[in-house]
Amino acid sequence: MDDINETYGIARCSTNKQDVQYEITELVKKGVPKQNIFIEYITGKADLSKRTELDKLFKIVKPGISKIVATDITRVARNPKAFYEIMEFVEENKLCLEIGTLKVDCRNAEMDIMTSTMLQVLSIFSSFDLKMKIFQIKLGLKNAVDEGTKLGRPVVTKKDLEDNPKFLKYYYQYKNKQITLIEMTRLLNLSSRSTTYRWLSIFEDK
Repeated sequence: MDDINETYGIARCSTNKQDVQYEITELVKKGVPKQNIFIEYITGKADLSKRTELDKLFKIVKPGISKIVATDITRVARNPKAFYEIMEFVEENKLCLEIGTLKVDCRNAEMDIMTSTMLQVLSIFSSFDLKMKIFQIKLGLKNAVDEGTKLGRPVVTKKDLEDNPKFLKYYYQYKNKQITLIEMTRLLNLSSRSTTYRWLSIFEDK
């Protein structure tokens, strides 16, 4: 049986606007103590030199004992080179790496060639999938521009805000200190506090 104190999890999202709670929940279900989960907000394309949380994890694992768990290949890396380096680290330090339903356990034996090859192939497909998504987004933006669609943030004027009863309601609540700026942002369904500040500036002619 695995030593629960030596079972660690990797949770990763590209930005801190994304929610890693699903990953955390799944990792806990897989037997990872919540305090042993390392959370990163960084693109999966990043080289290992930029993966600071993963580096912290690598520095505390115990060779021949520790187990590292991730929900799927994309959470570990979308960079085949980085993933290969991770596999090398696992093999050299005789660790166990569990990704989804696939597991390579080098603690008491050599790395299983079939499983490790399968994971390497999945990392390549993951990288290809990301490149295709980026290509499709760029193609969609180009088509939108070609069709005359204006891209970028929509322009909001003072008159727009004066004619917006929802904004006026929460603006006066905010000014009367009935709600905070964060609450105002949430109630207006705005993307960030900086957008709320921008609206306030426009409305107050600052």
